[in-house]
Amino acid sequence: MKKISTILAVSALVVGLLSSCKKSTSSGNETVHLSTPPYQVGQVIQPGNVAAGNYQGTMTSGNVYKINGAFVIPRHDTVLIQPGVNVCMQPGSIIIVQGVLISLGTQANPNYIEACDVTPIDQIGNNPATDPAWNGGNGQWYGIACDTSCTLLDIQWTHISYVGGTTAVTYPFNNGASGYTGWPIYFQNPNGDCILTDSWIYGCNDDATRFAGGRIYFARNTLEKSGYTGGDGFNAKNGTQGDMAFNLCIGNATNSTKCSNKGSGGPECNINMYNNTYIDCGYRQAQYIPRGSDIDFEQQGRGTCYNNLIVNCRTGIRIGNGENAIPWPDTSNLFYSNNYIYADSTHEVAQFFDYAAGSGLKGIAYVIPTAAQLNLPADFYDPTSNPGGDILRLPGNDSIALAGAGNGGINNPMFKNFPLPEHVAGHDLSAIASVATGNADVGSPYDFHLQTGSPAIGKGTTNFSAFVNISHKVTSDPVYSNAHFGFIVSQPSADLGCYPTNGSGNQH
Repeated sequence: MKKISTILAVSALVVGLLSSCKKSTSSGNETVHLSTPPYQVGQVIQPGNVAAGNYQGTMTSGNVYKINGAFVIPRHDTVLIQPGVNVCMQPGSIIIVQGVLISLGTQANPNYIEACDVTPIDQIGNNPATDPAWNGGNGQWYGIACDTSCTLLDIQWTHISYVGGTTAVTYPFNNGASGYTGWPIYFQNPNGDCILTDSWIYGCNDDATRFAGGRIYFARNTLEKSGYTGGDGFNAKNGTQGDMAFNLCIGNATNSTKCSNKGSGGPECNINMYNNTYIDCGYRQAQYIPRGSDIDFEQQGRGTCYNNLIVNCRTGIRIGNGENAIPWPDTSNLFYSNNYIYADSTHEVAQFFDYAAGSGLKGIAYVIPTAAQLNLPADFYDPTSNPGGDILRLPGNDSIALAGAGNGGINNPMFKNFPLPEHVAGHDLSAIASVATGNADVGSPYDFHLQTGSPAIGKGTTNFSAFVNISHKVTSDPVYSNAHFGFIVSQPSADLGCYPTNGSGNQH
């Protein structure tokens, strides 16, 4: 069974505050409960139109803030967003964090940081060129850009949507020169903490997040429509360390979770990727070979890769060097097993381990049925006929992957509601490359929970733990400790994917 631990790092100051503000009084037959007020940092930021400039303080519950231009949080200052706030980003606007940004949405009252007045279009087969998720490759606003001085970005139960494009002016943060690519989240302090839990990133033209160092915890999020014709999802570089777990990744252009040590002169990039679900990813990447489509380790990156469920993605798990002689990951410190890879066409299954173009990719998973049973081409790697071949195998950590193809979808993972086999554009790569998948957000008809009897139930391993190296979990700073009140760490589940059958994991 999945284990859940909760980090409670509330200072004595705050405990006293909560105690003093909470009481119950009675009058006749009526009982009045005085609730605890939402936590507030500094002064209240007035709602309505918010001009470009420097800000610190609190955005208050139930209000709308329309950001025009560069909203800057200076060094040593904090902006806290209470639950139920709508931050409406006007075209070309950006949030620059040189200090601290905390968004404390809740399940009942999530926060929104997204473009103003944009309505999503969500259906399988929709044309990305006309989809507002990408705005023709231009995006709507430029995302949340953290400078090297940002010590904490903490986002909980928050929607971030419609980001992208390149900037026309130079912004006041490192790497913010004119022509900067707008990512929904950019974090670059190697000594800072970046947290994204129970949140949504929807629609962006390149990476959904770009890490140039730091400690991260990314769990129970929904990542959808990341990248227009390229770009990764959670893209960790430069010695970034932490966890990516229980995320639902759907319709992303390239890899949804990535670990690369590119740019690091210090510690190796070290990411635990476990219990994620990946659906229909990799088909908008302009380069067919050798880009990945779901999970990627490269360039001296290290970590773990367990209990992931990959369905109808363009390639299998990528552990390799790829194009331009990209260095290999640190395979002596990379461990993986119990991953489930499914595709419902022979065309997609053949791509899991297609070496014909000299991509440098190395397979890490078995395929059932065998290549012979699926009439795959001779260059397809079949571990049953070539057990000593190109497979990259770590002792005691062979991955488990089951793939079904055609004729009823052999080894269907049995989602509660998702059309498998999909039969989208005949699963021809040239046609499916422009497919945008359906929305997994609120109101979606799709349900990626596992039905009773799913072959993905109970097939995982729990012989490891979350990394959880976030430093502020033990801090005495009253601002940081409040931000982590109720911060949940999800330990691995034996049920594969992000939706364990015990109801824990991803709550979207």
